[in-house]
Amino acid sequence: MNANTKIKNNQSSNEMRFRLYFRLMDLCFVACILILASFLPVFDRVVAADGSLPIWYQLYGAILLFFVLFVTPVLILARFMRDEYAEQLFRRTTDVVVYAAIAMPFLVFWVATLVYILTRADEAPYPFSLFMIEVTWWSAVAELFKYFCLLFVFVFQFMRWMDSR
Repeated sequence: MNANTKIKNNQSSNEMRFRLYFRLMDLCFVACILILASFLPVFDRVVAADGSLPIWYQLYGAILLFFVLFVTPVLILARFMRDEYAEQLFRRTTDVVVYAAIAMPFLVFWVATLVYILTRADEAPYPFSLFMIEVTWWSAVAELFKYFCLLFVFVFQFMRWMDSR
């Protein structure tokens, strides 16, 4: 095998790895959309009267969570899978995600404060009552991790879409 053949084989494996990065990111995007769609009232009918979920729905959820909570972090950390364009997208995405991570708690706090001042309610109105559940350290970290992965995928795909226009 001569040097030119080795170079061509290396280039084709690099191209395949770079394409695989975008395909996996596409699958993560679909999984993120399906996870958010599961909050729609249509899925309330899936739950049985005793509160149990069918096996197919549990498997469906496990597959979606695998893509969001395992594949997405691997793609975030797998620098070797990114070409120059994907690296540029990654950097732009991390900039947006960092700004969002810093701004979101302040935004939620000030909007909640404004709603309390305007409504003078004793209890939190609807969107903020969602935050009034008992939170443990583990559940808070798990939720933040999940939403960080969702946000990263959505911003990455949005930037990719904007570049393609």
